[in-house]
Amino acid sequence: MALLPRATLGAEPAKWEASFADGKIACVVVPQPGGAIPEILSPALTIAMKTTLEHLEPPPEQTTLTIYLEPPPPFYKRMRALFRVEAYARQSGDDIHVQPGQDPLKLTFRLGHELSHWLTLKTLGQRPPLWLDEGLANWLGAEAAATRARTLRQELKRPIPAGMEKHLFTLDELTSLKGYPRKPLALGAFYWQAEALARAIHRRLGDKEFQTYLRLLSQPQAPDWREPLRERWYFSDGDFAWLAGQIQPSSLPQ
Repeated sequence: MALLPRATLGAEPAKWEASFADGKIACVVVPQPGGAIPEILSPALTIAMKTTLEHLEPPPEQTTLTIYLEPPPPFYKRMRALFRVEAYARQSGDDIHVQPGQDPLKLTFRLGHELSHWLTLKTLGQRPPLWLDEGLANWLGAEAAATRARTLRQELKRPIPAGMEKHLFTLDELTSLKGYPRKPLALGAFYWQAEALARAIHRRLGDKEFQTYLRLLSQPQAPDWREPLRERWYFSDGDFAWLAGQIQPSSLPQ
């Protein structure tokens, strides 16, 4: 679905709108003051939203998501951070603040990632455990970026973070984390392993049952992550050993 321009009054920049999920989600894109909405945003947002809605239920009531476009950080901040900002997004409530950059795949990934956080919280009312929240967001962001890559006849490349092997978590460590690791390599390992675990559980359960699992772990008094897998889906010790193997780089095809 393409974004549609909406006329505004006065000196305000033109806003663009789109609707998804049979009108349950209204999305408003607000450019920078005096700025324009870049062409790469419309397909990135459309693909990211549709990908997210393929795996997550829409909100129970009609809602509005506002996306604010922001300029990239000043040059000195990029130098201090030791990386070039190509696409960045952060979600807060019903707002997502985006620095679009110029890379359509990275923009689509970031939008898919933040839309997963937003839709999970909006639909379930509470975030699941950290590993599941971030693992699901990374997975859906990657799915969206892969779809965008196909439309551009490109290949999405996601190499394993260099040096991650020395910072890997065990299955128990990963699922027990309450906060983000502070060391960059450990943080990279966390995101990679959380995504691998979310993908592996989904592979065993399928879309519908995975959504049930997500709801169970997003309750105020959520059970331990293993409990519903054992009691509802009859996971054995062998199944959990398989999951432990799936979060190791050695599980990837050679």
